[in-house]
Amino acid sequence: MDFVMLKEKAWESMGKRQSHPDREPGYAYYHGQRVGQIALRLREKILPDQDSYDPIILLGAWFHDVGKGIEPHWEYGALICRELLRDHVPPCKLDLIVEIVGAHTLRKTREYPDYVRLVQDADILDHFGSQEIWLNFWHSAYRRETVEHSLQFYRDHYVEQAQRVRKLLNYRESLEFFDEKDRFVQDFVERFRRESAGELFG
Repeated sequence: MDFVMLKEKAWESMGKRQSHPDREPGYAYYHGQRVGQIALRLREKILPDQDSYDPIILLGAWFHDVGKGIEPHWEYGALICRELLRDHVPPCKLDLIVEIVGAHTLRKTREYPDYVRLVQDADILDHFGSQEIWLNFWHSAYRRETVEHSLQFYRDHYVEQAQRVRKLLNYRESLEFFDEKDRFVQDFVERFRRESAGELFG
C-alpha cells in the first residue's frame, strides 16, 4: 500500500474541512494522524509481537473520523472510507480498516478485536491532556466566552466527564496513560485558576 498517497487522501478529505464549530478546520485530519501514532504506541506496549496489523491500525486511525459532521459519523464514515480506499487497498485489508472506522465509537458494546480496540483507546487518549485544554479553549473562544466559563467547566463538569470516559478504555496501559494526562490537566487547571485570580509563582 502507498502510505504517502493514502495520507494525501486523508488530507484531501479532511485537511481543510471544519466538521463542526467546536473544532478548528482540519481537526479531523490532524486528530487522525495523532490517533494513528498513539494507537501504534499502544500496540507496541501492549502487544509487542503483533505488528502485522500496524498498517490496518494506522489507516483505520487516519480515516476514523472521515464522516465527522454527518451523524452517525461512524456509520457514514465507514461508507465513505470504503469508497475512498477501495481502489488503493486490498479488499481483505479494507474490510478491517472499515471495521475500525465503523466501530470506533461503539466502545464496550461487544468484544472487538485488538486492532479496533487499540484505535478506540487512542481516540479517547488524544482528547485528553494538552489537547483537552486546547479543545476547551477553542470551544470558549468560538462562543466568545470568558475565562470564567472555562474555569466553570473544569469546576463543575470535567472530573465527571473524565471518569465516565475513562471507563470506556480497553487496556490497563491505556488507563495509565489516561491518568497521566488527567493529572496534567488538573495541575494545569489549578495553576490557571490561581493565575486568573492574579496570583504569582516563584
